[in-house]
Amino acid sequence: MPILFSSALPSILAVAFAVQSPSSRADTLPRPRLDVLRITEPVTIDGRLDEPVWQRAAAATDWVQSQPQAGRPASERSEARVAIDGQNIYVGIRLYDRRPDSIGVQLARRDVDDTYTDRVWVGFDSYGDRRTAFAFAVSPLGVQSDGYGFNDNEFDPQWDAVWQSQARIDSLGWTAEMRIPLSQLRYTAGDSTRDWGVQFMREIARRGEESYWSPRDPTARGDVSRYGVLTGLGAMNGALPLEAIPYARSQLNTRPPDPGNPFHANANGEMAFGVDLRARLPKSLSLTATINPDFGQVEADPAVVNLSAFEVFFPERRPFFLENLDAFRFGGTTTFNDNDAPNFFYTRRVGRAPRGELGGDFSDIPAQTPILAAFKLSGTTPSGWAIGSLNATTAREAGRAIDIGGPLRRGVVEPLTNSHVTRVRRLLRGGYTSIGGFTSWVERERGDSALASLLPQRAIVGGLDFDHAIGDRAWTFSGVFARSNVRGEASAITRLQRANYRLLQRPDATHLTYDPTRTALDGGYYSLSAAKTSGRLTGSMTAEQLDAGFETNDVGFQQRSDLRSVSSGIFYRQPQQTARFQSWSTGAFSTVSWNTAGDNLERRVASFNEVQFRNFWELSIEGNVESGRYNDRLLRGGPMATRPVAGRIEVSVSTDERRPLILGVGSEWSGSRAGNRGQTFGVEVDWRPISALRIRVEPEVATATAVDQYVTVVNGGRDATGGARYVFANVEQREARLNTRLDWTFSPYVSFQLFVQPFASTGWFSRYKEFLRPRDFAFGVYGEDQGTITRANGQVTVDPDAAGPASTFGFSDRDYTARELRGNAVLRWELRPGSTVFLVWQQSRESFDSTNDPRNPIGQLGALFDARSRNVFLVKLAWWLGR
Repeated sequence: MPILFSSALPSILAVAFAVQSPSSRADTLPRPRLDVLRITEPVTIDGRLDEPVWQRAAAATDWVQSQPQAGRPASERSEARVAIDGQNIYVGIRLYDRRPDSIGVQLARRDVDDTYTDRVWVGFDSYGDRRTAFAFAVSPLGVQSDGYGFNDNEFDPQWDAVWQSQARIDSLGWTAEMRIPLSQLRYTAGDSTRDWGVQFMREIARRGEESYWSPRDPTARGDVSRYGVLTGLGAMNGALPLEAIPYARSQLNTRPPDPGNPFHANANGEMAFGVDLRARLPKSLSLTATINPDFGQVEADPAVVNLSAFEVFFPERRPFFLENLDAFRFGGTTTFNDNDAPNFFYTRRVGRAPRGELGGDFSDIPAQTPILAAFKLSGTTPSGWAIGSLNATTAREAGRAIDIGGPLRRGVVEPLTNSHVTRVRRLLRGGYTSIGGFTSWVERERGDSALASLLPQRAIVGGLDFDHAIGDRAWTFSGVFARSNVRGEASAITRLQRANYRLLQRPDATHLTYDPTRTALDGGYYSLSAAKTSGRLTGSMTAEQLDAGFETNDVGFQQRSDLRSVSSGIFYRQPQQTARFQSWSTGAFSTVSWNTAGDNLERRVASFNEVQFRNFWELSIEGNVESGRYNDRLLRGGPMATRPVAGRIEVSVSTDERRPLILGVGSEWSGSRAGNRGQTFGVEVDWRPISALRIRVEPEVATATAVDQYVTVVNGGRDATGGARYVFANVEQREARLNTRLDWTFSPYVSFQLFVQPFASTGWFSRYKEFLRPRDFAFGVYGEDQGTITRANGQVTVDPDAAGPASTFGFSDRDYTARELRGNAVLRWELRPGSTVFLVWQQSRESFDSTNDPRNPIGQLGALFDARSRNVFLVKLAWWLGR
């Protein structure tokens, strides 16, 4: 397969570049133009638009609908004006409305986008690259939103700028006024010839309407490339080249008593100080550095019980890593369906929990690894180079352990580590073509022998990619070529070879090489896609290969190796309002995959259907059928098994989101021919009794029965399975959770949030059994088909052949009941733009035990309050220094 990719890639590139025209069609489309007004007099940001500036500035008029009736004039008139001085760019917008009493108004925290409110946006393509934009929005009650647009049609709402705005409702409709410091934008200072792209967009909540100043076809790919032109900017020197955001945090932690634990303290306090620095550099680049960053103010991850062999992916929540995260994206192609491509940069690897263990009856190991310092360089130069580079150093972390009656032991649980990631792209043809590269490098100090046997000493990943659009971005060809190399002691590389996402030791995997003396591991990832990305009918075809030795988990996220796949998708959408529908869409997708020996692992066909009715109710139906022949992961290192045919269907309905009370109901059913079954049912109640208050309650229950739950492996088994016994069981799982959120917004700058999640999960294991033979799905149940079994006092004892010669073995019973309660209360007050104080209370309660009949999770929720609580009380002040 690598030979196929390497021979096909030059031909595909040659054809793709040959069909391009000297100037793309989008460059010849008419783009509305707006002259900016250069001023020297001050502008008061009060939302009144009564300064002479707004009478002299040219107006952007004649806005056009994108939804619900694309191409028609906006239902209400809007006028936008732009002015600029030496330090700021100003925007004033008059939004007429013949029914001012029906304007959508709801207070919310900054950047919350699922509220019932009107809103107006302005976006600036200050690079002038037709791919990147900085967007700012305000609602009629003054709630701000902002975000960063990239790759022409992708949007990152995590980007936050420091700017001012005010809005007012009056008899004509409403007005919005903004002051955006030039320091928050990126551009080429001193260039008096460069125009910016600019776009205005208005949302009218009661009509579900979006209208744009520069018309935007909802069926056409591209957003920033369709901006209008902002002219008359002249030479700009920019604003203050350096910003600083120092913070101070005081925290008190309380925990329930733990008698006999010498490391335990019922309460402890801590103080922390640090600073984030941001500097503007030449060529539209910016440098962000952080010293002792604070990651204490992080929303908790959801509770989950994971019985699979694979790691659970949790999203990043830390502001330093979220900002400009798109600059580091690599490995994906333009496609509607792929086969779970590896994530090349998973930022939660930096500062992760220490992985070393010290044993002992009691231990004291930090919950996370401190980041000593980190910096990011990012931006797009005037010549079209998009750059993202991050370097972070995490501390050597030590822990303590002790056995009852024994001496205190100390040891290193995480080595001093440096992680570096660089992503570079060259943008050509006005952003219609990009060719890029990526490299990551993780280096760990040598020292502690236990850690050296656990973790690789060095991990390197490098790759190239391209993306080439033709026909006004209607067609896109893209590809990725990447290689990895990991080095370390033989025991560390052996651990990677035996990892559940690789399993090179499988006895019947004759196409793979397992070598416990190996000190290096390498492999590649290759992907090619062709996609039609514009029009009502779109689709794509993607081919991928993931070598058995490819490894990204030191700084990325990977759940599979030794895989080839072909994925396709076709998608039809009707975004315009019709007699019955506001909009609707449907799609069909398929994936076929093999390992590199040619064994078929997956044949999956899926369908997705979604409709919004004229009354704004929504219905979604999706499902899939899987019929792959083999499963090379079921035995977690054992021989190949067959894969029973399985299917899934999911249905959800939600009521009119414009109403104060919104109801949603969803259910999912799954099953297989082998007898696996699952069902999830959830309800969402979203109540907004007044504009400042929002209450959401989301109860959910889930049941699942699996007949192939892996339990353990013991030596001394059947010759057919390589002399090992692979033990499985039936398991019945029941889960219940009740997510509850309360948002009380006192003003656009002061808000209170409360989140509570009680969660209970129970599992009942039965019919313990062993796998019988390779390339089959057959089991011998202990006590029924073979041998005897005894379950007592939390232990399982098995004699696999009764009076035969096989040895008796045992293991702990797997029945469980897990309960967890997580709560978070946050009072946020923005004292001035960019400067915020937080008051936080976090509480958690948890318990885990074995029970004889753990099949009632709802009844277990009440027992949560019997568990002792852990509390965090936190005060944090972050102060922005800049202008």
